[in-house]
Amino acid sequence: MPEENGMGEPFHDVSKAMERQIRRHVTGPDHRFLAVAPPELIPLCLDELLALGFPSAERTPAGVEFTGKLRMGYAANLWLRTASRILCRIARFRAGAVEELFKHCLAMRWELWLPPGIPLSVESHVARSRIEHEGAVVRTVYRAIQRRLDSLGMQAPPQLKSDDAALSGEASSDPLKRQRLLVHLEDNACEVSLDMTGGHLHQRGYRLEHAGAPLRETLAAAILMRSGWVGHTPLVDGMCGSGTFAIEACLMARRIPPAAGRSFLFQRWPSFEDRTWDYLRRKALEQAAPQMTAPVLGVDRDPRSLEISLANAARAGVERDIQWALDDFFEWDPGRLGLKGGTVLLNPPYGRRLKEAPQKTYEQAGAHLRKAFRGWRAVVLAPDRESAAKLRLPSARYWKILHGGSPVTVVIGDVN
Repeated sequence: MPEENGMGEPFHDVSKAMERQIRRHVTGPDHRFLAVAPPELIPLCLDELLALGFPSAERTPAGVEFTGKLRMGYAANLWLRTASRILCRIARFRAGAVEELFKHCLAMRWELWLPPGIPLSVESHVARSRIEHEGAVVRTVYRAIQRRLDSLGMQAPPQLKSDDAALSGEASSDPLKRQRLLVHLEDNACEVSLDMTGGHLHQRGYRLEHAGAPLRETLAAAILMRSGWVGHTPLVDGMCGSGTFAIEACLMARRIPPAAGRSFLFQRWPSFEDRTWDYLRRKALEQAAPQMTAPVLGVDRDPRSLEISLANAARAGVERDIQWALDDFFEWDPGRLGLKGGTVLLNPPYGRRLKEAPQKTYEQAGAHLRKAFRGWRAVVLAPDRESAAKLRLPSARYWKILHGGSPVTVVIGDVN
């Protein structure tokens, strides 16, 4: 009689046995997911998920949780514009002692989840629990994974540690060559999650070059959403830099999924359904609008910035949707193109990128907005509230966000 593999199936039939187990435990049942997002973007991320037809979506301190089949995790990675990454919750249990943690982790079906041959990074967070040390959690979980896979005649993935020399090599530089496993232990309740995404979701794949201090794509999309622009009126990025605002605007207005051109960690999982993924991408692209219904313009006085913007737009597939102008915003007038009303976005240089006092730049920007953009909605990034006030937009709303780890004020107001 053939030896069994620990799952009630003989070793000689392991591939078919694995497929059956994957259908039963991974692709068949519903799972909980977390769309990780910064606190200021969580409401927008929730709106996105609800609009995509995820009725179970709920806000949490770390982002937005939702429930569904594994393919819904695929769809979230493909479509979400404001999330940072997607985690798949694979287990929840009580663990008041190291021995209890080991027992639960030993019983988990790691062979159905972990991508073979890819180094594993186990990360832990511990709060108000009997197991007090995060290092003990990491060691215990990885030891259980080793024991489980050894019992099945399978090789455990190499472990990456924060102080491991391997982190300075290929596994750390390529996010698709390390699998993150997150263990959250709070009040003796343990939750185990796998990162589905790999590289941060702002890495759409189109921006291979940038000019100056680039704005993350997720943040640009969030600012566009918060401004109320939906694609029916003109949009001008007056200091376009790498073209991020203009490109994200076209992707949004044409309903093109932001991640259609990139790869994800879940594509390396044993459970990956390539036909499902291909269908989701193909269906999304087929349903995208063929062109913009309103003009989108990128203006910059630096020729190199416009070259970079054009190349990025071409990689995003929206190069025909954007008009580029080599000009100084302070001398550019939308009326010359017959544009009357729309949204104008500005991300002026500030901090180290600006030699003069930022207040002077914002005074000039406000004066030019009132001169050339009356009747438009202005969206301006400022380093602080004092600089933002120099725009003199009386009806403005202020939204505080983090950009590159520093607080930034987004000013949204009508020019009159």
